[in-house]
Amino acid sequence: MKKMDNISKNSKDKILEAKKIIKQEKRKLRKRRIRNFKKSKLFSVISGNKDNYSFSEVFSVVLVSLVLGVFVCLTIFTIIFGGRNYFKFIKNFNKLYDVYDVLSDNYNGNVKKNELFDAAISGMVSSIGDEYTNYGNSQDAANFDDLVNGTYEGIGCTIMQDKDSISIAEVYENTPAAKAGLKKDDIIKSVDGKNALEMGVTKLSNYIRMESNGKVTMIIVREGKEMTIELERQKVEVPTVTSKVYEENGKKIGYLNISIFSSVSAKQFKKELKSLDKKKIDGLIIDVRGNSGGYLSTVTDIASLILPKGKVIYQTQKGKKKTATKDKTTDCEEYPIAILVNSGSASASEILAGAIKESYKGYVVGTKTYGKGTVQQVRKLSDGSMIKYTAQNWLTPTGNWINEVGISPTDEVVMKDEYFKDPKEENDNQLKKALELVSK
Repeated sequence: MKKMDNISKNSKDKILEAKKIIKQEKRKLRKRRIRNFKKSKLFSVISGNKDNYSFSEVFSVVLVSLVLGVFVCLTIFTIIFGGRNYFKFIKNFNKLYDVYDVLSDNYNGNVKKNELFDAAISGMVSSIGDEYTNYGNSQDAANFDDLVNGTYEGIGCTIMQDKDSISIAEVYENTPAAKAGLKKDDIIKSVDGKNALEMGVTKLSNYIRMESNGKVTMIIVREGKEMTIELERQKVEVPTVTSKVYEENGKKIGYLNISIFSSVSAKQFKKELKSLDKKKIDGLIIDVRGNSGGYLSTVTDIASLILPKGKVIYQTQKGKKKTATKDKTTDCEEYPIAILVNSGSASASEILAGAIKESYKGYVVGTKTYGKGTVQQVRKLSDGSMIKYTAQNWLTPTGNWINEVGISPTDEVVMKDEYFKDPKEENDNQLKKALELVSK
């Protein structure tokens, strides 16, 4: 037994001795590896010890660094330019600048340098071949904003020009022009001492709205007498919706005219419709004849006041994907509705006509509409100019694309010649037909 214990003890001692030797060898190996690494070229490059590596090795490291740097730069440019070829972009831009440089420095004549790039951008956009995709300079953009926003800085009237004079065509209620006493058919002789007829309608309008100091002195002629009127420019909301009530077959028929679908039109439409409903109308006529369109959101809000909740107002399509826009409100009407249209009714007017025809089952009276089945978006540029471009198609509630086709009336009525000779309600046979239909 004692002999066995001695053997066991000797075995343990040998194992411990072997482990000790292994640990010592591992430490020696680790130290040797560290010494070898410190002697290597890689360590010399990392530590910056220039005396330990050759010129060719330095050149190789620099070359690799440059390649990596170029790769990183290209990656950054690709991200910035949205995946477009940066070098191709620079090449094309240089070509554009070369032409600009040649014309501005060498052309034998007057060159308006500030207009050259506008013309180049306009040409680029028009090359797409879409009449609804176009470029407008800062002045065009400002005029467009005034039109579709429904508000502008001015005096609150529209002017027109004939061969011999510039006159007031319309005066808006509760505006500086109305408060100052301007009236329709007043002839404008001068504004701030500037001859109105010599300036022309466009320059005169722009001067009053943007170039004057906020106050204008206007000399007008009314019934052969000159009058001096002072006005102060203010923010003016253009009335785009007007209303009235007709009596037909013993019933009250409401009438709403929408001249354009501007940003204020839905608010005005709701106000006028609410006023008509308070008068307990039995039917409604909506007149969009000559209305070229406007904001998609505006016509959506207007249709939502009429259609039952859940009904489709229109659909949009981009590629193969279609999306239906439905009425989400609890507002709706239940009386007969007719919408008056003609060949000048386009875009948003056609969306409303399609919704009334297919989702409300109302009447469409007049002649076939213009046929614009595309939706545009506007991108403002850094200098105030803009690009308007086609973003998608729109379809009627049942999926019809009316582009270059138009919406066919449920009741086709061609306007009689008497109306064009004397445009008054008594000669409006389209309106008479609409009144007949909704007052049955």
